[in-house]
Amino acid sequence: MMTLSATDARNRFFELLNLAMYKGEEFLVEKDGKPAMRLLPPEEKKSPEKIKATLAEFRKVFARSAKRKYWSVLDTPAWKRNERKYLENISKGILRGQDRS
Repeated sequence: MMTLSATDARNRFFELLNLAMYKGEEFLVEKDGKPAMRLLPPEEKKSPEKIKATLAEFRKVFARSAKRKYWSVLDTPAWKRNERKYLENISKGILRGQDRS
């Protein structure tokens, strides 16, 4: 934990904020030589094992999703074949081929 004076902390506030948020560093701010406050990251640092487990879970999910052939109904061949008709019907307010007026 790094110790800083209140003046130094004020002058370097955004740098300290970024170091705490992104690198997990902690700071002790002193005023008149006495501890006044601590600047801590929002969460505790994650262990390497926890990070590896999270990445492994992400890889599993991504591997399953990578097998999908189409990501959206708009990518399917059926939509591509009938896209013009669908869009015309939507613009006319026709749903499922029936006029609902």
